[in-house]
Amino acid sequence: MTHQKKLYTSLFVLGLFILIFFLKERFTVGLYQDEFHYLPTAVFFSKEPLPSLDLLKSYNELNTPIPFILGGWVVKIFGDNIQFLRLLTFITSFGLLMLFIWNSPANSRRFWLCLAGLMIFPNYYLVSVYYYTDIFAMIFTLAGVIGYVRKAHWVGMLCFVGAICCRQYMLAFPVAVVAFEIINILKESGSISTFFSRIFTNRTWLFYAAATLSIVPWVLLWHGPAPAPVMAEQHYNSDKLVQYNFGFLIYSSVVVAVYYVIPEMLSTGKLRYLISFPRKYPLYFGLMLALVMVLIIFFPAKQAYNPYFTWPYLGYIDQLLMTIGISGFIKQIVFGLLMLVTLMRFFAPPLNLASWMVLVNILLLGKAQLSWDKYSLPLIMCLWFLTMFENHWRFSAEQQEITLAGNTK
Repeated sequence: MTHQKKLYTSLFVLGLFILIFFLKERFTVGLYQDEFHYLPTAVFFSKEPLPSLDLLKSYNELNTPIPFILGGWVVKIFGDNIQFLRLLTFITSFGLLMLFIWNSPANSRRFWLCLAGLMIFPNYYLVSVYYYTDIFAMIFTLAGVIGYVRKAHWVGMLCFVGAICCRQYMLAFPVAVVAFEIINILKESGSISTFFSRIFTNRTWLFYAAATLSIVPWVLLWHGPAPAPVMAEQHYNSDKLVQYNFGFLIYSSVVVAVYYVIPEMLSTGKLRYLISFPRKYPLYFGLMLALVMVLIIFFPAKQAYNPYFTWPYLGYIDQLLMTIGISGFIKQIVFGLLMLVTLMRFFAPPLNLASWMVLVNILLLGKAQLSWDKYSLPLIMCLWFLTMFENHWRFSAEQQEITLAGNTK
């Protein structure tokens, strides 16, 4: 995409944001959901522009603190008015889209598809117009992916550290990069000794391993993944590991299928890939089908339900199915088919970078305290961004076929 087209796209997005600003009454409407406790937290942080260890131990949120530190600075300058905190998230969201637009490859044929895929995700709008923490984690995550793709690994490392300091589960992205890099080194090594030699010669993975380890100081500070009092308040047991929820693996796979795989396939003419997959890769298909059947029979997807969280649906997709009368085991079958779509799209070896991101994110969300579509929004954002880069977007099995074809010429 040429610089001129990127400029026109940026101006269009700017106009859209200005329109939304006025449609949302300049962000002066009453507090919305999590803002009821995020605003007091920002006020709490405004008392110490550089937070002390005592403050970091005691603030009443599950998330790591960068969004509240930034919010505290805004409160310190402009007062405890939710309008200015919403403007902070709104401007951050605009900056994220500018990163997405201006770092897209010049020759991408999928730019408009990818930009639209990110912007039409229902939660993208919500986390952009309210003072929510997600957009801060997302802009750092996207910057980290851009750093990796452009081989600016110091930048990638620092941005992923920033992402983890906004939301803990952003560690999935540097973990995915580490796995991708190490597996590639392993495939290129003819022996174990060669592998160990190359792994310390090609040190790219070390940058992202360091980013992943940035979660450790927070765990040591809190003696757990978040401050203990708020974990207890939200019925997230900090005294022992939360029981792993395999049902959440199903639903997070469903989210990837609905918001990324199906739109991508319909738009790029890749639907035939799914149709041909069982014939071309019968072993992989059989294993995937068996996994899906085990999960929907023995670990059906159900929302967490406790005195703190009482919404009955797993997310918007679940709510839609229930609204049109699809429930019970029939709903689980629909979930299973959508999960199978995601598995076929990403997990026919060799795994590419997108595959590792999907795998690590889905596995990590099995440890979430509840299910929610927006927990997969950073992943969907990264998938649409990588779709513009030929080396990272291809179907894993398709990439293998291209490689084999190239080797026979």
